[in-house]
Amino acid sequence: MMRGNLIALEPMDIKKHAEGYFNVSQDENIHKYVGNTVPVSIDDIIKLLNSYDEYFVNWMIISNETQDVIGIIRLGKPVIENGLLVAGESQRLHSNYWRKGYMREAKKLFYEYVFNELSVDVLYADVWEGNINSIKSLESSGYKLIETQFDIFSKSGKSTAKYIYSFTKEDYLMRKSSEL
Repeated sequence: MMRGNLIALEPMDIKKHAEGYFNVSQDENIHKYVGNTVPVSIDDIIKLLNSYDEYFVNWMIISNETQDVIGIIRLGKPVIENGLLVAGESQRLHSNYWRKGYMREAKKLFYEYVFNELSVDVLYADVWEGNINSIKSLESSGYKLIETQFDIFSKSGKSTAKYIYSFTKEDYLMRKSSEL
């Protein structure tokens, strides 16, 4: 477990966290720019979280104040590409906690672990056009836009820009040293 002032990142335990994440997933705001939809049952969440386990290392974002699950942060299982250890990052946070420092703190703990403990060299993330909050979150964390792709967004059925971002360990270490 990793703990900050506002939140703790707790390794996902489906039995323990399914109900809490079901409650988070009822927030329609977090589904607007992602491919999934609002789940209708705990069984749907259990299936979803089981599928996450296959592809991601998952941490639940827990409010220190209430001990409630308020989100999830996921690391795509790291792989070697061109001699670098790379992985993807994604997260969801209930909209009641947006713009209040919860995700900033979760990412700070997450990056400390990913870059220093796992020795990941590069993180990647993608975001659909129009998802201004996620774009701002990525850029304020240190991510840099590296590519724009066009793909069919499943919810609209239209060709939409998907922005691909990267955040390197080198950039992380430079940002961290400038904070001192």
